[in-house]
Amino acid sequence: MKALLFVFVYIYSLNALNNGVALTPPMGWTTWCTETILPCFDDWCNETEIRSIADSMVASGLKALGYTYILLDDCWGGGRDPTTQEIYPDPTRFPSGMASLASYIHDRGLYLGLYTDIGNQTCRGGRPGSGGHYIQDANTFARWGADMVKMDFCDRPPGSTEVLYGMMRDALNQTGRHMVFDICEWGREEVWTWGSKTANTWRVGPDHLPLWWTPDTDQDPGQGQGTANVIQHMAGLSQYAGPGGWNDPDFLMTGEWWLSDTDSQTEFSFWCLFAAPLFVATDIRELSNKKEILNSEAIAVNQDKLGIAGDLRVNLTSGAQVWSKPLSNQEWAVILYNSNLIWWDVDVTVSWNNQQLPGWPATAIGANVRDLWAHQQVGNNLPTNFTVSGLGPHETR
Repeated sequence: MKALLFVFVYIYSLNALNNGVALTPPMGWTTWCTETILPCFDDWCNETEIRSIADSMVASGLKALGYTYILLDDCWGGGRDPTTQEIYPDPTRFPSGMASLASYIHDRGLYLGLYTDIGNQTCRGGRPGSGGHYIQDANTFARWGADMVKMDFCDRPPGSTEVLYGMMRDALNQTGRHMVFDICEWGREEVWTWGSKTANTWRVGPDHLPLWWTPDTDQDPGQGQGTANVIQHMAGLSQYAGPGGWNDPDFLMTGEWWLSDTDSQTEFSFWCLFAAPLFVATDIRELSNKKEILNSEAIAVNQDKLGIAGDLRVNLTSGAQVWSKPLSNQEWAVILYNSNLIWWDVDVTVSWNNQQLPGWPATAIGANVRDLWAHQQVGNNLPTNFTVSGLGPHETR
């Protein structure tokens, strides 16, 4: 037994990211859909915008709620020095340099994330990726003071995807700086089955668009990009997530005009239940149309210290679904959901048992029920179950 234990620990230390960060899902903001007329058509950023975002995150209370990462997506790269091959930021957008920007962000108690790519060129702007420069770029990011690295999947070089991302994992580890590693290979190779050995978060599907439903996409064949598509794709994946490693359904699109308030509330509810990273991809300097992301009770579900991801428990032909996850302190988070795209309302019931609420004690004699969006108790000492009647399409409770 001693020998087996030693072998297990040794293998884990070689192959796991094991970097001590993201023990709860990371939260923050990303540049992805901020500066555009057509949602998510273009990714844009500069240091003036990023400093403004940092100030706003503190002043608006987002930082206090846990939104602490600022992720620059495919918008910052300038090129490589022809002599040293060191990557540098676009000098017209970041004239003060990335280290200076990191310092500004850190002074406000926030963290800087930077995008790169597994290949030679990035996806959106054709900027320099990290192909052939994994160790060099990891050292550069660490020297600048980056706290997170997202690595995309465009221009993928030959070889095993798991091995390639593992090379960047090792490069980041050897810097000695604790950086969240987010791999974005679009879910094409069942990344959830090996992601926890390689990264802190891993994209499980294609880019999430600010739409309720879309047809399947070629980015991850067989998967759509709308919120409803993402929800169904996440069913069954909870077993792969836990402290230090999280399934990532992609950015939150809260506030885009193509999504109703109902859609946004459902999106945020599920991302919290999934124990997914909470990165808002719309402009958080304007929060009047993004009240959903300010729900501290929903955020507490996402950040629960047990680190258990929620999953589908009941799926009826009527479209009624029950999703749940255990929480600390003998509590369970539950979503009652109408998965119909259009037309009919449904009644949805959650019952107190170990199938619908994993870990439910057989000796329990009832439950108190709290609505986390209404912020009020809706049932006390209920002996067997709780029902919501007439739940409309897209709606959750």
